[in-house]
Amino acid sequence: KTMRSDRRRMEQEQRKLKKNGVYRTIAVIYAILALAFTVMLLWLNVLPAKILYPVVALLIVISLFIVPVMYSKRGKSGRKKGAAVFAVVLILLFGVGTYYISETIGFFNSITDIVKAKEDFYLVVKAESQYEEASELKGKTIATSSDTGKTYSEARNKLKDEINAKYDYIDDASEMIESLLQNKYSAVFISAASYDTMKEGNSSIEKDTKIIYTISITKESSRKTKHVDVTEEPFNILVSGLDTTGDIGTTSRSDVNMIVTVNPATHQILLTSIPRDYYVTLSSKNAKDKLTHSGLYGVEETVSTVEDFMGIDINYYVKVNYSTITKLVDAIGGIDIDSPYGFTTHGMSAHYTFKKGQNHLNGSMALAYSRERKSWPDGDLRRNENQQIIIEAIIKKVSNSTTILTDYTSILNSIEENLSTDMSQKDIKSLIKMQLKDMPGWTIDKQAIKGESASKMSYALGASTSVVLPDEALIAAAVDKISQVKGAAE
Repeated sequence: KTMRSDRRRMEQEQRKLKKNGVYRTIAVIYAILALAFTVMLLWLNVLPAKILYPVVALLIVISLFIVPVMYSKRGKSGRKKGAAVFAVVLILLFGVGTYYISETIGFFNSITDIVKAKEDFYLVVKAESQYEEASELKGKTIATSSDTGKTYSEARNKLKDEINAKYDYIDDASEMIESLLQNKYSAVFISAASYDTMKEGNSSIEKDTKIIYTISITKESSRKTKHVDVTEEPFNILVSGLDTTGDIGTTSRSDVNMIVTVNPATHQILLTSIPRDYYVTLSSKNAKDKLTHSGLYGVEETVSTVEDFMGIDINYYVKVNYSTITKLVDAIGGIDIDSPYGFTTHGMSAHYTFKKGQNHLNGSMALAYSRERKSWPDGDLRRNENQQIIIEAIIKKVSNSTTILTDYTSILNSIEENLSTDMSQKDIKSLIKMQLKDMPGWTIDKQAIKGESASKMSYALGASTSVVLPDEALIAAAVDKISQVKGAAE
């Protein structure tokens, strides 16, 4: 009997040791994850003090109960079980929380990682030409632009070094292409901006010519972001919407040009739309062209061009494309808009009909609504108004706390590859912290600058094209309203 009793005692002790080992393992895992979660939460730095400090204090108090109880050799079994269950639940929560924080940090890194602007230049020959490679044109005389810009000069020198090219310089891009088609030259060396834009206006160019070589020149950004304290001082953001899908680093026309004026003190937002075809002076080229063509030379060109003709400071820019809209709207479960008119879209692969009044839009429908211009005589101007309707609906949906909680990671994943900004992570986090602290309701107002249609010479095209002539009175009125929202004159 004594031996059986001793054996039972030993078995009980062994089971107790095993249980204690399990409890201690859980305690160690809990401590590691709790510490990692707390450190990442502090590193993220988006929670206001009134939320952060109580959360950290609560974690410390809970940990002081859980860890000692599970690590104790003599603790009561019931208390240890309760602490273990509590610890496992928190471990799962820490895991989810750490994942969310990690996704957020990755998102911030992605959208604030400024991709260097790149400008492409094409070596173009006739479609039926025997030339297939640049090396076959070695020593030949090639027509090229007399553009004295730094990137054009670098591209010409690079091609010259590679194939010992000789150049005839021509001012007019369309004349350059015409000289190729008339067999005056075997090839032309032209900027992708000019070539791609001319193809839009003349479909035969794509049919009659072919690109056999591309030279890419990386441009260092000379723009210095005009930082302010975004939680206290008003600021302007330029939203530049490229007419492309996919890679946000692609250089393309800026089809959407909207100034977002934010006053964090009064919780006002003003959306100011500018026609894509506004006839302005391109900042770095000192030449007249449509505003949309400024995007061909990088978002910094669009920003500085808008600053010049509006006479205001742009503090930050946000660059988006078609993919941004479709993916974001789908990620938040669609948006609801109150359309002031009914219409059917044109010119896109999918056609949609929108009714006057309330409409629920998915991503593709939202893009179609914001792009339509053929349904009205003042197409581009009406399109600006539609874009504002979509932006306002997105802001309202995304700022809804329920949407943020349920679709958080979907929202981040949908736009991190399709959005770029020069606003710093610090500024973005400060805005989020302010919103979480005060949960203010934002008042959103809209205005659109207009002008008269005309035909003028385009720098990128080297030919006349349809433009919108600026109305100086309307620009002045728009600037006045921007200053009013900011609370001080520019």
